[in-house]
Amino acid sequence: MDASNFSLLVAISVPVAALAALHVWLALNGERGTLLLPATGEFDLRSCPACVLGAMVKSAARARLARIPRALEAANDESFREVA
Repeated sequence: MDASNFSLLVAISVPVAALAALHVWLALNGERGTLLLPATGEFDLRSCPACVLGAMVKSAARARLARIPRALEAANDESFREVA
């Protein structure tokens, strides 16, 4: 492994290791819910603002799609293939 690849490896791994070590130190000292590594804790979908916003956007998109008439013909129809 040459020096440039090793320096990139160190540049990426040092901040990640420091963040993980800080999270472990806080957990050992009794801190909970610090959100340094949120994947290690519980994830409540009802209180997450991004999840609520995503659900609202999806429901609005479904409502728009429900208003579109479904009278479109399938693309594998015989007349469609003849025109093409």
